[in-house]
Amino acid sequence: METYDKAKAARVWQRVQGETAANPTQGLTGMIAEEWADAAIYLSLSRRVQGNAAAALRKMGQEEQAHMACLKGIYTLQGAGRPDVPPPPPVDNAPVQVILRRCYGREMRCLAQYESRADHPEYGQIFARMAQQEREHCRQILELLGNLPGDK
Repeated sequence: METYDKAKAARVWQRVQGETAANPTQGLTGMIAEEWADAAIYLSLSRRVQGNAAAALRKMGQEEQAHMACLKGIYTLQGAGRPDVPPPPPVDNAPVQVILRRCYGREMRCLAQYESRADHPEYGQIFARMAQQEREHCRQILELLGNLPGDK
C-alpha cells in the first residue's frame, strides 16, 4: 500500500479550492433563486403595508430583481447558458414582522455570499456592489421592524 503524502494532498486540495473560488458560476443558481424569492417577498409585503414602508419594500424588491439579473448575466457570460432556476414558492401569509425577521437572515446569507466573491478578478466589483446593497437592505429591514406598529 502506498504511503500518504500530506504535502502533496494539501497542494491538490489547494488547487481544487482555488479552481472553485475562481469559478463564479459555482453556487450561482442557488443565489439566483434566493434573490428571486426575496424580490417576490418584498413586492408582496409592499402591498400589505402603507406609506414609506411600502415604498422601501418596493425599492428593495426592484434591487433584488436587479441582483437576480446580474447573477444570470454572470452565469451566461461564463458560457454556462441560461440558468435553470424554478420560480420561488408563493409568499406565505405570516405576519409582516415574522416575514421581515426571516428576510433579515436571508439578506445576511446573501451578503456573506457576495462578500466572499468580492475579490473575483472579473466580477468582484459587481459582487461588492451587491454586497453593499444587501447591507443596506439589512439596515432597512431593521428600520421597518422598528417602525411597525404592534404585532403586525
